Amino acid sequence: MNALFAAAAALHPVRGGYALAYGSHASRPRPASDLDLLFTGTRLLPGRALARLIDGVKQLHIDHGLPLDEEVGYASKLYATEREIARAARLDGFLGVSDYAAPVGDPDALNAPAFKLRLVLNALTTPHVFLTGDIDLYRRQTADAERGCALLALRIAAARKTTLGQATDALLSSPEGLTGKHFLGYRPGPHLYAVVRRGMAHLEREHLVAIDRDTITWRPT
Repeated sequence: MNALFAAAAALHPVRGGYALAYGSHASRPRPASDLDLLFTGTRLLPGRALARLIDGVKQLHIDHGLPLDEEVGYASKLYATEREIARAARLDGFLGVSDYAAPVGDPDALNAPAFKLRLVLNALTTPHVFLTGDIDLYRRQTADAERGCALLALRIAAARKTTLGQATDALLSSPEGLTGKHFLGYRPGPHLYAVVRRGMAHLEREHLVAIDRDTITWRPT
């Protein structure tokens, strides 16, 4: 683990849970990028503890010469409870959503509880680095998130039959051509394909889809 990740791991504020680094530093580090972090625990952090965590993350950026990105405030995106992670995997962040576009440029919407759940799902289903904590809990919650990601792909594709490639593509751009942070924050590549494939396997075990070679038949309930 490099020095930046080790310093981030040391900030984990509670027993239990775990910490992740995601975003560009987890896949293709760039000096001009901030460090995206997610800390998790069983319960909400008291206000003072959350403030200390935020201060620690900001100081970490200063110490390593990284810019800060507070388009989504740290109070909203830095820490999640087990309940919030479960809700993110159930796609509660998309309840009532029809176009799935991210509310870029709308501070209120970006810092709303629903968008936090979208960020949590994204952190667990994009390339990331496990920093510290309960590895078994992390694996279970990641598997749940991958299931949710696959189900989201099916909902967006909105077809009874699809392929794994088509389902993956549905997560990459909207019908209007929105991509990246303006849509769901996913990038094309083998990682996303593997996430959707594993998620579909979970759905198949639940008899929500049938998979015949590369054809996926969705059985929405």
